[in-house]
Amino acid sequence: MKRIAYTVMIGVAAVLTATTAGSRAEDKQPPKEAANMFKAVVHINFSDAERQKHGLKNVTNVLKEVKGEAEIVVVCHGPGIDLLVKDKSKHVEAVAELVKAKVRFEACENTLREKSIPKETLLPGVTTTPSGAVEVVRKQQEGFGYFIP
Repeated sequence: MKRIAYTVMIGVAAVLTATTAGSRAEDKQPPKEAANMFKAVVHINFSDAERQKHGLKNVTNVLKEVKGEAEIVVVCHGPGIDLLVKDKSKHVEAVAELVKAKVRFEACENTLREKSIPKETLLPGVTTTPSGAVEVVRKQQEGFGYFIP
């Protein structure tokens, strides 16, 4: 009788241990919905073409890491607007590839006006926002992570 009771206790202990270990592993995994909700706003307000290149590479790496399950918005204003202008951008192909991957690029209308840049000169797929600075803050308030390369 003691042997049966001992065997039952060992079995119960094994089941409890396995159940507890399984729940700990599940706790470390983000909820499936959270994995699909990766959101980031990338802030480009600088003209350094090399730094812009690294920022675009960072966006590409994020898309690979999250398997494309991301909403990424790149907001350009001030000196960073050149990234999105046809005759000034040093990264036309990289921007085009990211647009194909559903990354949104937004150009600041205040900057376009200030620099007398017509909207027609923006790269294909680029949209505009009234204020780049306000859009960056708005995205953060909407739960987007903030990144500046």
